Amino acid sequence: ILVHRRHLREWRLSQPAAALGGRWNIARHAPLALPLPGRWLAVRSGNVPHVRQALGVGGRLVPWSEALSRAGERRLFVSAAVSGWTFVVGRGLPDPVQDVDALYLFLSKASRSLGEVQFFSMDRVLGHHAWARLRDGLVLRGYAWSGVTEWNEGRLTLEERLLDLRCHEYGDGAPAGWTGGATAEIDNAERVPLLARRWGMDLAGATEILLQAEGVRSDEGNEAA
Repeated sequence: ILVHRRHLREWRLSQPAAALGGRWNIARHAPLALPLPGRWLAVRSGNVPHVRQALGVGGRLVPWSEALSRAGERRLFVSAAVSGWTFVVGRGLPDPVQDVDALYLFLSKASRSLGEVQFFSMDRVLGHHAWARLRDGLVLRGYAWSGVTEWNEGRLTLEERLLDLRCHEYGDGAPAGWTGGATAEIDNAERVPLLARRWGMDLAGATEILLQAEGVRSDEGNEAA
């Protein structure tokens, strides 16, 4: 919670008033107490019906607080648009730890339909982390680490360098003495929301706006495919 509040405070200070969601004045609301999901998709589009159609997400409207609290379920939740971005959370998103190839195929397909999509995943306990940025089906940057390097594609971005993110090459195993929480890997996982903010829109920064709106929950059992 303290890390989230710090990220949210930094994001507020970095945003002009006009970018804080139109009529929503997030400064009036207290910092969010709900934890962020372990992985999410950010789509550079405010066309929510198009995002829903591309991902095959239907169902009833639910408060975004419900989407966050139920993000561990194997389905997808699509947010309202925030400053030209739409977010998707839920375990219906492929897990890079379990199947990085499924993640690659899902992101490529989504990007061909939606343009630019960004994926983020973090496990602050084990240090597992992943991020990817695709546009029109092409991978601009993809990285995933879960004890070994699962994915490392594209050139290291300026934002990764500025955040001092340390990316291992293929074949690199866990650092010597690693027991599930090496310092560099934990640091990477902690900085995933900061990378999301530098690439476009941080879910932590948009959450207070999203809590004032509603998103669409996928039907029971709907998974990314």
